[in-house]
Amino acid sequence: MDRPRWKSAVKPTIKLILTALILVAVARHVLATRRQLQDQGRSIQIDAGWIAAGVVLYLAGLCACGLFYARVLKSSPTPVSKRAAVRAYLISHLGKYVPGKAMVVLMRVALVTPYGARPATAAFATLYETLAMMASGGLVAAFGFVVGHGGLVPIPLPKGLGLGAEIDLPLALLGLGLGLMFLILIAPPVFPKLAALIRLPLPTVGADAPPRITGRLLIEGLGYSAVGWILMGLSQAAVLRALSVPGVGVGQWPAVIASVALATVAGFVVPISPGGLGVREWVLWTSLASTINQEIAVVAALALRLTWVIGEVLAAAVLSVLRPPLPSPSSP
Repeated sequence: MDRPRWKSAVKPTIKLILTALILVAVARHVLATRRQLQDQGRSIQIDAGWIAAGVVLYLAGLCACGLFYARVLKSSPTPVSKRAAVRAYLISHLGKYVPGKAMVVLMRVALVTPYGARPATAAFATLYETLAMMASGGLVAAFGFVVGHGGLVPIPLPKGLGLGAEIDLPLALLGLGLGLMFLILIAPPVFPKLAALIRLPLPTVGADAPPRITGRLLIEGLGYSAVGWILMGLSQAAVLRALSVPGVGVGQWPAVIASVALATVAGFVVPISPGGLGVREWVLWTSLASTINQEIAVVAALALRLTWVIGEVLAAAVLSVLRPPLPSPSSP
């Protein structure tokens, strides 16, 4: 078999293997969530209309973050269209269910490269967008818990410190700490140095590969991501309504939004948890327990997980078919 035919045969095979890997990871994720619900001895009685609203709100929140991803790519020498960037952003979210979190980067790079982005630039843009999203999530959580009068979260302590088995930390303070930690990493004086460290073992990646980071870009990232977090938090409010949870009014929305943001950031910080499974749910139902009944909070956190997976699978299925037109070749 000559080389062109060999390449044409291998590429579809690789795509098929990766697709199967992702689908298996998503299926395992759903089954694990279902087992957790069974462990609670509960079955979910839901209103499908409100679940659909939760899916729409979640995808709208992801689109807001995807627009910032397009904005980061625009600040590089190889920008792509907003449509191509948002499409890649939404589809690549399925990769987070594969352990290691690297699949998201690989998928996003593969999806935007045909539209003109350099692979290394797309990878650095993914890193910057993700860190900006986490920084914004921590700050949104801190603000939401202050406004919504959030409670405390128990933090285990190492034995031998003489401080007891755990310490109760204010949720607002935990969110603020995480937000500031990520905010430092995306600061214009810091991120280029971080990118330079990442490039050290990659001699083929040039110094011009990372996007140009400015203070304006940082502020835009916090703003776009904050809109995303608000919409994703309202997705949890819709899921609570789908479970017929009484008493979750508009005045409690800030605490619900803050709970979703803090839980997602915490799930990201723990790299051994695919898609934040386990860590995110624990933080979410612990945070929600300051607003609603704890038993209902457990079910609501797990129901949100399934709602988001449904949204991601539907978005990926539709966008895999609806592809933006490829850019025409440049004239010499």
